[in-house]
Amino acid sequence: MFDFRKIEAFCKVCELRSFSKAGDALFLSQPTVSAHIQTLERDFEVRLLDRMGRTVLPTPAGAVLYRYAKQAFARLEAAKAEISALASEVAGDLILGSSAIPAHHVLPGVITAFLQSHPKVRPNITVASSVAITQLVQEGELMAGIVGSETHPDPDLVFTPLMEDAIVGIAPISMREHFAGGRSPDNGGLPEISFEHARSLPWIMREMGSTTRRSFEEALRHNGHDPRELPQRLEVDSSNAAVQYVEAGLGVGVAARVAVQDALQNGRLLAFQIAGAHARRFFSYVINTRRIPFPAATVFLEFLHASTLPLRAPFV
Repeated sequence: MFDFRKIEAFCKVCELRSFSKAGDALFLSQPTVSAHIQTLERDFEVRLLDRMGRTVLPTPAGAVLYRYAKQAFARLEAAKAEISALASEVAGDLILGSSAIPAHHVLPGVITAFLQSHPKVRPNITVASSVAITQLVQEGELMAGIVGSETHPDPDLVFTPLMEDAIVGIAPISMREHFAGGRSPDNGGLPEISFEHARSLPWIMREMGSTTRRSFEEALRHNGHDPRELPQRLEVDSSNAAVQYVEAGLGVGVAARVAVQDALQNGRLLAFQIAGAHARRFFSYVINTRRIPFPAATVFLEFLHASTLPLRAPFV
């Protein structure tokens, strides 16, 4: 019978690549952690870790033990959650991932409301790109992810639509004179400019691979325009960074409308559209059907789905 504490210490050393850091994380002394590892190595009659100076790496045998140990811990957490559910409680860790826009502009309000009814749930949110979050769900590291794209070949991944949003052009107040032209009822009454006009403006662009940028450029191409003709002054790797540089007056950009709603309402930014290139983006949550759902995750996703119901209608 293996000692749970020794296996836990071994896994923590594998994750942190350090005996001392593992000890700090588990509130154990470094000699105690080392003793736990030595006992395991005697039990298995094989070296589990390679000491590479200050770095510790699992051997091939150690990698096998780590993989099975993590699966065992996951099953124990599932048992803990199911036992809580039997007592009519929704409790335990809620391990989620989200792309930046829903993480910053949708989840805060939803999680706050959810915890009012389920205070024993402990949310843990990883924020990364949609591609990275989907990968973590596929690998079983996350219970669910909220993402802005649904392209993945794994049939075990199931995407459920949550909301859709318009992608709008954003400009600083100092450039108001550029957007004094007509407005179209087809885009919610926003000012419209021609693509030729857009080509005369300096652009703050999201990084290549950004779902927001891809949706915007696809809308331009669909209408016969080449996005490469827009003069790029700066490229940034987050929606928040793009908004801040535009608000500072460095140029114009694009963003999901939900991400700039407050700035638009408070008069810190202007919104506009390029005529004929009205882009939209969609958000979904993704789960891996191979992973046993925890009650906290199941109840939260039902709550999230109900909370975003008004956002699944076409955005105007």
